[in-house]
Amino acid sequence: MYVNPNIEKIVRVPQPEGRGAYLRLDQNENVDGVPKWLFDEAMKKVTPEFLSIYPEESVLTEKYAKLVGVEPNNVSLTDGSVVGMGYIIKVFGEPGKKLLCVTPSFAMYKVYAEMIGMSIQEIEYEDDFTMDINNILDNIDRKTGIVVLVNPNMPVGNVYTKEEIESVIVKAKENDAYVIIDEAYYYFFDETSIPLTKKYDNLFVLRTFSKMLSIPSLRLGTIVSSSKNIVHLENYKPHYTVNSIALLFGEAIVDNHDRLLKELTENFRNGQKRIMELIKENDYEYIEGKGCYVCIKPKHKDSRTVTDELKENGILILCGKDGLTGYLRVTITGAKYMDQFFDALLKIDR
Repeated sequence: MYVNPNIEKIVRVPQPEGRGAYLRLDQNENVDGVPKWLFDEAMKKVTPEFLSIYPEESVLTEKYAKLVGVEPNNVSLTDGSVVGMGYIIKVFGEPGKKLLCVTPSFAMYKVYAEMIGMSIQEIEYEDDFTMDINNILDNIDRKTGIVVLVNPNMPVGNVYTKEEIESVIVKAKENDAYVIIDEAYYYFFDETSIPLTKKYDNLFVLRTFSKMLSIPSLRLGTIVSSSKNIVHLENYKPHYTVNSIALLFGEAIVDNHDRLLKELTENFRNGQKRIMELIKENDYEYIEGKGCYVCIKPKHKDSRTVTDELKENGILILCGKDGLTGYLRVTITGAKYMDQFFDALLKIDR
């Protein structure tokens, strides 16, 4: 029986489950979630009648477009930005051409590219974990189909300036290639490429409600691009993929955007301040990025051992690999959780 050969050869690792009993510092989640007042505001609208109606996206699309300064026909809602990136690659990726990205970065871009028969070209970091934009620009050519920049990048945390991003978009345009700027960690950095979607029709900007906005379980993301590109994406996207509960919370978040961001940002900054104090007080080597995570190198035990022993103590982190082998990647969240993590680290790493 036929199986798509591109799918057949892909090896996927299941996402970890049973995480609810742990202190979760492994997947860049806000441990506490959204404030109770916002949760209550959204949930009071959930009734049996509400659940009996198919989802309607137009209200949130219009509100979100106004929030980010574009028109509604420049926005497509998706069930998580990870699905949105798949839509872009499946609609605009050309089999046989290459997807250009840095390494390490978010792995699903490579998976989607392999699914449609694109090749992968990865640009490595310098030894000091900086990324020379010229190494990216020099590798954009007529064989390039899509360039991906996660800004800030995960897991290293480096960022790209507006000038660097625009130079990549221009070089890609000259070679008939598209650019995806993934802004999953935008709210921790506060620099966006969305205004450039009005100038360049080969640009897509991805956003998510999963990180700072704290609703990863509901799977809600957005794609911002030219109206023509959005039409093509909407033609591909099935109906009713974003559920009504996600849309309700999305509206509540947009309607209360400033108040919510003030609370969530304050909580994050307090945690960020605390983890950096602890790292420096205890003289740990680290890579400080602009996202909601920090990479820490253990002093006495290897990173795999520390990761495993932290799990035994009820704490999940990510063990670095590839370019980050030897490091622990730790989600930054509330200050009390940073204290809990570091207390355990000091007991284990000795």
